[in-house]
Amino acid sequence: MRVVFLVLVCLTFSARGAESVLGSVKTARGGAVVRRGAATIPVSEGMHLLLNDVLQTSGDGQLGVILQDGTRIALGPNTELTIDRFVYEPVDGKFGLVLRLARGVLAYVSGRIARFSPESVSVETPVGVIGLRGTHFAVSIEGT
Repeated sequence: MRVVFLVLVCLTFSARGAESVLGSVKTARGGAVVRRGAATIPVSEGMHLLLNDVLQTSGDGQLGVILQDGTRIALGPNTELTIDRFVYEPVDGKFGLVLRLARGVLAYVSGRIARFSPESVSVETPVGVIGLRGTHFAVSIEGT
């Protein structure tokens, strides 16, 4: 009985961990960290990204990220981006992507979420919200 319970608990935590991975870092140059809860983690190529991760680059930092739906994101120097929402459940018709750019430079190339449900993708900035209807864009937020 104890063994079965332990196996079920382990499987439950493994499934939750696998579900929460929404993308990964493909390229990292210069200074970059991920703030995850109270932890600050140096970025490395191949690092998994989770919901509510805050990606930050320093003055010499650059990041390239790919999400599970194929969305590609590039961050320039002095950038802060939070992954606020990521829902990619095509079988159930559920889609959503919300990125919050506090400062810096962001280049975006849409993936399958934007292809299937463009109205469910947005990028929030300190001065407004960018709703995506196309396939790519770039934005720079200065002075924040």
